[in-house]
Amino acid sequence: MMPSVYGAFTAAGFVTAVLWLKARHARLGLTENGFWAAMWLMLLGAVVGAKGLFAILGWEHYARGELRFWADFDVGFVFVGGLAGAAAAGAAFAWARGLGFVAGADYFAVAVPLGHAIGRLGCFWNGCCHGRPPHPVQLYEAAGLALIALATRAALAGVEAGTRPQGAAFRLYLLCYGALRLVLDPLRADGRPERFLGLSHQQGLALALVVLALAWRPRRATAA
Repeated sequence: MMPSVYGAFTAAGFVTAVLWLKARHARLGLTENGFWAAMWLMLLGAVVGAKGLFAILGWEHYARGELRFWADFDVGFVFVGGLAGAAAAGAAFAWARGLGFVAGADYFAVAVPLGHAIGRLGCFWNGCCHGRPPHPVQLYEAAGLALIALATRAALAGVEAGTRPQGAAFRLYLLCYGALRLVLDPLRADGRPERFLGLSHQQGLALALVVLALAWRPRRATAA
């Protein structure tokens, strides 16, 4: 069975992000074996988080019998849930290894939007996550994510040079991605019926990312 174009783009995005990180595994304080252990753990966390949040937000689909959890496991994932799950797994791994989670998160702030941008091209090809005519929302988001990756890479350079505090790149990613989803979600036409105070679930999650980023103030490490 030949892989779909959507699957190929998704895989390409994942591989690109992982290889970008692998080239910098020493800066993350990891051996190569430790790096792969972290990747597998975070992938598991991402799947659990993305599927778990979808099950919470879309419970009515299961209650009505439209979806079955295991039989339709490949249907329904929420990116923010995956991000939270991966972050939780990464934090647990960093704690177990005596590493700084925030310092490592700055590198993921570049890799995640880079891979995500490539995956969104697959969405465009597949026709999912589509926008209201004439808006190719998938391409808008891919372009926005590519710009976020460039911005966070510049922020990371400042962190590495010591001119910006650790966490600056990750905070910028949370802020920019949340703002991007807030702007683009109203243009989506693939079903956003849930509303609370005029916001969809996805916009509410995006707003939470923005608030978290604005409330978080990374601090430079002080010399002992």
